[in-house]
Amino acid sequence: MRQDYLHDPDTGRLIAAPVPDRRAIWTDLLIPTLEEEAAVEAELGIDLPTREDMREIEPSSRIYSKEGALFMTANVVAGAGAGDPVMEPVTFVLTTGRVVSIRYHEPYSLQNVPQRAAGLQADCSTALRMLMTLMEVLVERSADILEAESQAVDALSRQIFKPAGKPAQQSVDLAAVLTRIGRHGELNAGLQDSLVTIERIVNHMTQMRLAARKERGAAEAGASGMGLNGRDKRLLRDIRSLIAYGEAQSQRVTFMLDATLGLLNIQQSGIIKIFSVAAVVFLPPTLIASIYGMNFEFMPELASPYGYPLALGGMVLSAILPYLFFKRKGWL
Repeated sequence: MRQDYLHDPDTGRLIAAPVPDRRAIWTDLLIPTLEEEAAVEAELGIDLPTREDMREIEPSSRIYSKEGALFMTANVVAGAGAGDPVMEPVTFVLTTGRVVSIRYHEPYSLQNVPQRAAGLQADCSTALRMLMTLMEVLVERSADILEAESQAVDALSRQIFKPAGKPAQQSVDLAAVLTRIGRHGELNAGLQDSLVTIERIVNHMTQMRLAARKERGAAEAGASGMGLNGRDKRLLRDIRSLIAYGEAQSQRVTFMLDATLGLLNIQQSGIIKIFSVAAVVFLPPTLIASIYGMNFEFMPELASPYGYPLALGGMVLSAILPYLFFKRKGWL
């Protein structure tokens, strides 16, 4: 599906074009057909990357120049709010007058760019500034996901580390907690990977700005649209702070994982302890029953009228004494 967006110079807003428009500042291709790809390639005089090309992970395949256009690929998270996150690459193609995004999934951050750009009061008057706006929207969405993840991790932490002795502590399903911790860890790692790839793109754009300023002079670079008025620097600071925040949250998730595994081991040790104590408690009565269950002809106790009650009493007493001993030691 192809969607073109125009920049309205009067209001500074992005407007969705009802039909494909060559004047578009941004063309968004979602699972494009061969006809849509061919049309964009003919309009811009470039070859768009295939889905297999987008999935290549080496840096030289993530950011490169070809046919007068700059191709940049970032990993973007989708479906985080629905609890089923998906990480897929999104390629951004920067040409002289247009940005083209190619994607095969539907991240929430790219579904309402005009509204988010208006909220950020972003300048989308040139292709480079439009690309910077897209990067800002992606980073803003990553920050929202990290904030939601932080709250979810806080709630999970309170569930794991409830004060001892509360009845609810006994009802915590640690196996389910492990699954939730794994999901949080996976999403957090995906967000960090996404932010790193976005950081590479923004850093490359910063190098482009500095190179243009050095080659043409600061005034001409700003007039030509290469000057970003410090947006790239601010965005880089935001990205790096989010990466650091994600790393701290990853360490916290790792600690919670270790703590949950420790609690599981404690629970399992408690179960084994119960079986061990039961075995020791019933061992003396079993020994007494085994002795008097032997089939020998000469056993004086068998002829005694008090043999049976004495045997029962001995078995009960031999079971009670170990139990009291364990209780006194605090092993039960």
